[in-house]
Amino acid sequence: MTKIQRNAIGFLACSAMLALTTACAASATPATPTTASASKDPSTVVIDYVPGVSQLPYFDTAYRGAAAQAKKYGYQVKYIAVSAYDATTQNNVLNAELASQPDLLLVSPVDDISLRPAIQRYISAGIPVITVGGTLKNTEGLVAQIATDNYQGGRIVAESFGKQLNGTGTVAVLNIAPGSSTIEDRVKGFNDTMKKNFPGIKVLEEQYGGATVPSNQQAVRGLLLAHPETNAIFGATEVNGEGATAAVAAVGKTGQIRVAAFDASPEQVKQLKGGRIDFLSVSQPANQMALAIDYAHAHLSGDKASIKPSTLIPNVGVTKENIDDPAVTPLLYTSGS
Repeated sequence: MTKIQRNAIGFLACSAMLALTTACAASATPATPTTASASKDPSTVVIDYVPGVSQLPYFDTAYRGAAAQAKKYGYQVKYIAVSAYDATTQNNVLNAELASQPDLLLVSPVDDISLRPAIQRYISAGIPVITVGGTLKNTEGLVAQIATDNYQGGRIVAESFGKQLNGTGTVAVLNIAPGSSTIEDRVKGFNDTMKKNFPGIKVLEEQYGGATVPSNQQAVRGLLLAHPETNAIFGATEVNGEGATAAVAAVGKTGQIRVAAFDASPEQVKQLKGGRIDFLSVSQPANQMALAIDYAHAHLSGDKASIKPSTLIPNVGVTKENIDDPAVTPLLYTSGS
């Protein structure tokens, strides 16, 4: 049994303890050979990580997961600054960073189509690429794709709301903006589950609050004026959830209007413990990145048979009741790199 196989078994055992499942599908084509090899001094191997945006708890936590795992192999992970969560900014960063010629690229694409040309430049230059926390529609040449099972993450939010509302009521869904397949998968998982399992709950038309907490707070204030019957709000990202809790508090309905959100930033955890958020659908960015580093090592050392081309990592449902569970607390995000 190879080292990467042992690491994969350990990862799956951890997921099983949390009563989760991992879905995998073979969809990518192995990348062209890189100049890095098993004979290269590991201390000289540099792996770039380009996040969706830097200095956000999700991506900060992902980076630390990569850095910690890379130490086991003697590799260096470089956290590349991305100033805004949009495709144009991330494209510009990728194009500029290519000149540094890293040994491998880890990237969290914010768009599954428009990021492909910039990533293709790395592949064409012989630099292997693994996408983490986001995917591309065109997977040709990628080493692997590792991502959150966003559909499943949305599904567990719907199941939580369905039980909390006893199958009746009105719920709203808050997104950043149209166009992100990652977030839309969350919304689809939520909507499909509501329609199938809780037909007595009305789901309002999806709302878009932008990429800041204040803009989401304003969006929810408008939503509640138009739909005062709203019983629950699903924030599909950190900023959506934090904006929703702020708006609900501002109108004096904390505890009356339930709020659920993706992710587990320090602020979200604080709000959950304080009763302002009722449910968090928590991704596993550090675990995803640890697996990505294992795959990077396998690729660079020639053990490509150990790599699964596509892996989805399920979310964990976190509530006030289980947030201090030893199996849950390591999954909560922290800020800073």
